[in-house]
Parts: sequence; C-alpha cells; structure tokens
Amino acid sequence: MGPEIVNRNKDSIFHGDYVGRDDISVNIIMFQDNEREFVVTHNANIKPVSYFTGRETELRELRQRIEEGRKSVLVSGMGGIGKTHICRKLFDEYKKGENKSFSHIGYIEYSGDMNSSLQKCLRYKEQENPELNKEAAWRELECLASDGKLLLFVDNVNVTVKDDPSLERLKKLPGAIVLTSRRTAFSKEFEQLRIGFLDKEQCREIYEKIRFEDSGIRVKEEEVPDLEYIIEELAAKHTITVEHLAHLARVNGWTVKTLRDQLEKKGFQLEYVDDEEKLVNIQESYEILYDLSELTEAEQNILEAFSVFPYIPLEKKICNQWLLADAGVSEKENVLFRLYRKGWLQFNIEQESYALHPVFAQFIYEKCKPNVENHFELVQSCQKRLSLSRKGNSFLLACLKYIQFAEGIIANLDMKKNKIQILLMDELAFLWLQIDAYKKSEELYWKILELCKNVFGEYHSETALYYEDLAYVYGCQGDYKKGKKMYKRSVEIRESLLGKNHLDTAKSYHGLAYMYSLQNDYKNALAYFFKAYRIFYLNIELSYENAKSIYQAMERNYREYYDDYNFKQWLEEKMKE
Repeated sequence: MGPEIVNRNKDSIFHGDYVGRDDISVNIIMFQDNEREFVVTHNANIKPVSYFTGRETELRELRQRIEEGRKSVLVSGMGGIGKTHICRKLFDEYKKGENKSFSHIGYIEYSGDMNSSLQKCLRYKEQENPELNKEAAWRELECLASDGKLLLFVDNVNVTVKDDPSLERLKKLPGAIVLTSRRTAFSKEFEQLRIGFLDKEQCREIYEKIRFEDSGIRVKEEEVPDLEYIIEELAAKHTITVEHLAHLARVNGWTVKTLRDQLEKKGFQLEYVDDEEKLVNIQESYEILYDLSELTEAEQNILEAFSVFPYIPLEKKICNQWLLADAGVSEKENVLFRLYRKGWLQFNIEQESYALHPVFAQFIYEKCKPNVENHFELVQSCQKRLSLSRKGNSFLLACLKYIQFAEGIIANLDMKKNKIQILLMDELAFLWLQIDAYKKSEELYWKILELCKNVFGEYHSETALYYEDLAYVYGCQGDYKKGKKMYKRSVEIRESLLGKNHLDTAKSYHGLAYMYSLQNDYKNALAYFFKAYRIFYLNIELSYENAKSIYQAMERNYREYYDDYNFKQWLEEKMKE
C-alpha cells in the first residue's frame, strides 16, 4: 500500500497505489443468487398514470422488440406526448410476472450520467469502501444481464453517448433495454421507435378521465364538436396540454363550451411544425392560458422552486421540508395537493411524490426568474440533505437521488454569487468525489474556487481551502503535478495570511509534502514535513506516522538526502520505541 493522501478538510483517506488507476483488480462483494429479487431496482412502484390510454400500436411493437431481446429507444421531437407513460405501462405489465420471459426487470430514472443513475436506482451490495460502489453497481447489472434475461427501462436519457461515456457500458449489455429520449439520434445499438401524437378519440378519453375523475362519465354528444375543436385546433393533440386543460375545466367546473370560450377569449392556440413535431409557440400560449397572478404567493413560490428542479418525482416529505418554509405555509394548509388539484403539479399516490412537467417548468421559470432571496431555505435544506453523505455508506446511497436536484438549484436558481451557493456546491462536489466522479468533482471545485475569489478575494482562508480540495481531487486522479501546483498556491496564501507557524499553514505543508512524495521527490517531501513538524507539536503522533513512511522510503531510495536534517536521530529513536 502506498502513502496516504489525507484531505484534512474532508476527513477522507485514499492510498497512493490506487488513486488514478482504472486497471487495478478490485475485490467486489456481490449478492448471492438467493438474495436477488425479480425487480432489481429500488423504485419498484413505478406505475402508469390512471388515465393511460391509446398507444396500442407502440405498445405492441415495443413488446415484440422486448420479447426478442432487442435494444430500443423511444424518441420524439418534443416532450409531453407520452414516452414515459409507455415505459411505465410496460414496466408495470412485466412486473406482475405474468410473462416469464425475463429473470429480472428494472426501472432507472436517468439523472445526468449512467454511473450515478445506476448507483441511485439499482439494488446492489454496498461495499465497505465507498470508492468501489460504482464498480459494484455495474458488476451487479452485468451479472443480472449475463443470461440475456434482463429487461431494463432507462427513462429520460437527455444526453448523447458522447456526452456521457458511461452509457457505452450500457450498450454492451445483453438483454432487452428500453430507453426514452428526446434526441432523435442516439446510437446504432438502439433501434428507434418514434412516438407520435395521439388521435382525437384517445385525447378525448384522457380528457374525460381527468375531467370527470375516472368516474366513467362521458362528454355530452352536443359538446363533442367543441371538444374535438379544442383537441385538434387549440391544443394540437399535445398530450400534456390536453391533460392540463382537463384539470383546468375540472377545477373551475367548466363545461366544454365554457372551456372553448375561455381559450378563444384568451387567444390560446398551440401550433407545431409537422415535419419536426415541434411546438413553435408553446411558451406564449401557456403564458396566455395560465395567469400566475391568480395564484397565492405561497403557490407561486412553490412552483418557482419546482421550475429549477429536474423532471423527477420528489417525495412529499422532502417537498414539505424543502419548500414550505420559503412559501410561509404549514403542512396543514396542503398547498402541494391544492396545486395538483389545479393541474399544475403531478402527484404519484403510491410513491407520495410530486413533480412539475417540463412544459410548465419552462413557462414558470421564464416568467418568474427564481432567485435565492425567495428560496433561501430550499438551498440550505438541500445542502443539509447532501451533507448526510459524510455519515457513512448507507447515508451516501440515500443522498445520491438528490444530486440532480442540487444540480438544478445550482444551475437555475440565481444565487447572486454568495456563500450559501458555495456551501451547496461544496457538498455536491464532495458527494461526486465519494462516488469516484472525479471529473465532475474537479469541474465543480473549479467553479467554487472562482466564486471564492469573487466573494472573499484571492488571499482568504476559504480560497486556500478550495485550492487544497482541488489538489486532493487531482491526487485521486493520479495527476500529482497539478495537485502539487494547487497545494503550493494554498501554501502561499496561508503563509501570507497566517504566517509560517500557524496550524492551518502546517496542514498545507503536510499536503504539499505528500504530493512531493507521490512523485518520489523525497528531498522536498521531507523538507515540508519538517516544516509541518515544527508546528504540529500538539499532534505529534499523527505527524510522526506520516513522516515514518516517507523516512523509510527515503532510507531505501534517497539515503543521501536525509543527512541534512537534524531530526534524523529523533526519528530513529522514535522508530525503536
């Protein structure tokens, strides 16, 4: 085992022989066959919406491909027309076990990259060393697929294989895999299945199920022409829009004629380009249809928060913890469910979770431009949730599902470049580090460093701290040259701020010494350890243990260098104890 790289700010340890090595053989503990279940992902309760209708052609073709063990991707040029509904319908169908074609099935909600999505959704054996969890998840999936009898759904893959190299590993799996994506070009291993618009009869059925709350009531015959006009001419057979018009009519108690009059009065009409299946004026049309001024301040605040989130269900309990304080309401007021009843939010009864469809999220975001002043508790609550990952492996796994929410907040919420933004980004960067997503962690730490320079200035203890974090990330990747450069900058800042005898300066010396040692530059390594020793007198045993490994390596390889140091005799005496 090589010398330890210790990041004192994060209380984490990596060993030099392993960092930056992709080819090393690791011992992964896996489930035994009798420990594996039929549904291999945590989100076993994925269900289609209650008003699912139509799509028989697509369902039939996709079933055939699945039975033949082929890889497919459901694509369309736009969101809101039913890709996810189709996947959930088939997952629920196969989950019931009536079809014996598959030994295992799973449903993964894609969240930025396949590595983190897999760790978040798949059931796999947690490793004692969290660094190995990514590989453990992949090996579990590969084992499940080895007999060609795995059915896997991966929903909302919003990037290309080039953007997410971890998707390459997914392409090589045997078995039936179904992806959903808005990208019309994905990869040759996945056959496209284009999803088009529902016909007017199917749209009418959806409208009736929502409008009359699945009671079996039908629109009156004299109202059918008005409804067909709304569906075809005003809503352009856009599924999600038909759904929300039904919610609007139900909440307001409108007849079809009243709904049509209201839409025409406001000038609501969706248009799309036929060859691209792309709505060209959806933003303007939704702005006409939905007047945010009709919402209470609390309702608007909550919708603003959802507009920065990814399109992933968030548990009701977390919604309450993260959103209600900023909105200034209590759980008893049931604002979330009220927004669902009005048609704004989607609600999954079994999972007790809420989500805002991207069509509405874009509309609200563009209209409101959410900022941190109105969502301070949201940012702090998300930060606290991510910080639980520091408590151990089980907490780490529980935190993974909130990565995309944190990313959404960082990317979309105007936080005015302040410390609260730095703290949230820091927790996310450290979380990426714990699951070996070094490049993501590195990129985020660079952004934090630039923020620190803007908020605190170059010569500040916080800035020095993030130079050290970057050094640590580079060390984990085996790029000791860059790591050394980062530690040197931290040393310069701490010496300038605190002097050469401060404990924090000693920590920077300590880190720089290890970077030198990892490059086999034992002379400079020992020099900086000596500087750290002079300050670490209150923590001498820790310092001694670190120097001992360097001393032994120098004695083997660089005997001529240590003769210049007057503590050689002290070290030898300590080593004999």
